[in-house]
Amino acid sequence: MTETFGPEYVRPAAKVCPNCPCCTAALCEKGATSILECFGHTASRDTLETVAGCPCSSEETQGTAAWRAGKLRATMRAELKPLAVDVEAALRAIAAGTAVPEHAEQMTPLTQLRYVGFIDSLPAITELGATYLAARDEPRFTTPVEVELVDVNARTARVIVVGWSLTEPATVLLDQLTSATGLKAEELPGKFLEANANCYTEHADDLVLTNITLAPPLPSSWTAGDIPLVQDETADADQPQWRVDGVSSGGEA
Repeated sequence: MTETFGPEYVRPAAKVCPNCPCCTAALCEKGATSILECFGHTASRDTLETVAGCPCSSEETQGTAAWRAGKLRATMRAELKPLAVDVEAALRAIAAGTAVPEHAEQMTPLTQLRYVGFIDSLPAITELGATYLAARDEPRFTTPVEVELVDVNARTARVIVVGWSLTEPATVLLDQLTSATGLKAEELPGKFLEANANCYTEHADDLVLTNITLAPPLPSSWTAGDIPLVQDETADADQPQWRVDGVSSGGEA
């Protein structure tokens, strides 16, 4: 008797992500490198609610694309469109632990921006809120930025922010650089840019670059690796003298 049906093929089960209970490994790998998070790469409506807020791609998880984009948004708001005076005052009060019932009206915009969350029904500042306040309070400086390499799969770029450190690299969003410069990803390595940066910050992951542009042509000694920073001739002999727009190199305050 001739078999009228072919063999039954069963699609192999997708590999489960080892770091969360809600997604496949492939979805988390994609979500972590996208500002859309896992939620934005889920086609099935049945699973949208399940993967929403996945920790592998959340803006609350250090190192994800959404986390880097969130810090960039908070910094740009601080630079270009600060909160209303009363709303910022409420955020500062929450950060200091002195919030009062009179601040209740300001909670709505702060929670919508995710600058404030709640712990045991009490308002608490989030990392985004802290990033916003830091950008409002800390000086920012224009500094050369050298692109060392790009990772197209991870959508990130490794850069040297000269005003912060001449040796320790920082990671930024690749799409931020391509959008700001008009260059393709493969054209970026080796390029010098200019950007505003919080050069007094302690950790590389807290560096946020804004106002990125292509740098003007540099002296040959710079591109050869011998980068002469501006020397402040009026500085005291016992003070650090190497500066980029007045900032000590090496991430020093």
